Amino acid sequence: MSSQKIPPHAELVFSWVRSRIYQWDQIMYDGSVSRFESIRFLDGAFVIPILPDGRILLTRQEQPLIEQFISLPGWSLDTPDEDPLHAAMRELQEETGYTSDTVVSWFEFTGTKNVATSVHYYIAHDCYQIADILPDPGEKIELFSVSFDEFLELSSHPGFHHHWNLLPILYEARIHSEKKETLKKLFYTK
Repeated sequence: MSSQKIPPHAELVFSWVRSRIYQWDQIMYDGSVSRFESIRFLDGAFVIPILPDGRILLTRQEQPLIEQFISLPGWSLDTPDEDPLHAAMRELQEETGYTSDTVVSWFEFTGTKNVATSVHYYIAHDCYQIADILPDPGEKIELFSVSFDEFLELSSHPGFHHHWNLLPILYEARIHSEKKETLKKLFYTK
């Protein structure tokens, strides 16, 4: 859980379904006091499912009040103490019907200056289908797969939803051959 951006003495001033707003008085360098604020957003977990043929499995989704979008399987943790890897694998199975026996942690995104969160990314190798898709009541999900290069192209796709923290990594791999090879090796080495 990432809360380094919110000090222990911060006061909870508002709680929503998926986020909480905290405020606190901060002593400034000149001795004055300013009111600071930060949002604590639910933690999440996403997985990059790689099929045995090397293609990457993605979802095309529809949800209420959101235009159709492309996403990796994943979303928020069900509870604050849910293990991120467990959440990623649960979401992979619910949203795609697939699982994997070989999953590696890729990176963790810990938010921005005023948003505290912890979003984990995993790579699942040799994914195989074990069930049908079990979408939430507010989801319509269609599966499709892309090549590694097509996956990198998503860094310019306006419909690649929820992954703005992943986009710079994909974009850099598109324009720097060494970064592309490093990422490709990470994706395809078990």
